[in-house]
Amino acid sequence: MRFVDHIFDDNVIDKATVKIILPEGSTDIKLRVPFPVKRLNDQRHYTYLDTIGRPVIVLEKTNLVEQHIQDFQIHYKFKKLLMLQEPLLVVVVLYLLFLLVVIYVRLDFTINKDPVHESKLQVGGLLEKAATIQDRRANLYSQHDDALMKYKSGRDATGFQATLKKINAEHKTLTQSLADCAARLKHESAEAAEPVNELQRLDKLLREQFQQHGAQLEKFMAGRMSKQQYLDIEATIQKKKEELAEKMHTITASL
Repeated sequence: MRFVDHIFDDNVIDKATVKIILPEGSTDIKLRVPFPVKRLNDQRHYTYLDTIGRPVIVLEKTNLVEQHIQDFQIHYKFKKLLMLQEPLLVVVVLYLLFLLVVIYVRLDFTINKDPVHESKLQVGGLLEKAATIQDRRANLYSQHDDALMKYKSGRDATGFQATLKKINAEHKTLTQSLADCAARLKHESAEAAEPVNELQRLDKLLREQFQQHGAQLEKFMAGRMSKQQYLDIEATIQKKKEELAEKMHTITASL
């Protein structure tokens, strides 16, 4: 390295200052020059990824002529491990930025609650639960029909009563669960609770038809009604049950 690379003939440079920037972390700096120079106080130079700054050697020389075009040397120690410092800093900064974004999003989600959106989610979940309960009740209707048909053909009164007791117990539990859903829905939205209340009303009517069907079957089984009379009554009841079940299915599908 030189103070100057070229001087025109018979020219003199009154004063020249040279600054040499060394890598960050350089130590044990030694200067070797072929002629006397003035070494000023060392400085620090900072770039965008530096932590302690890069050492800057400042040299000054006056009255430079052509004979001063000579090389000088700077010796210093530098740990190779420090070459990984800047890449690691980039990785750490990006990682911290990622964590900051995650934390910000989480805090933003927690602080800025949307009551309307939360209410819609709550209503949606309750309606879905109500539809599931009604599907289970619809399955009980089918079981009740099967039990009536089996009783009519097999005349097993004991088995019929046992099956009916089980169906009624489960139906009571499901109906109470649906009533709880309706109450919670009414708290969130009276309009959203209307379809569930309608299901409860239709279910009550359907249960009455099942009870009437069972009562008429008991009369027929006891010989207090002719077969044709029973078949006519059964057809009427079955039609009403199917109409009620269809209405309930339509409401359930819309939830």
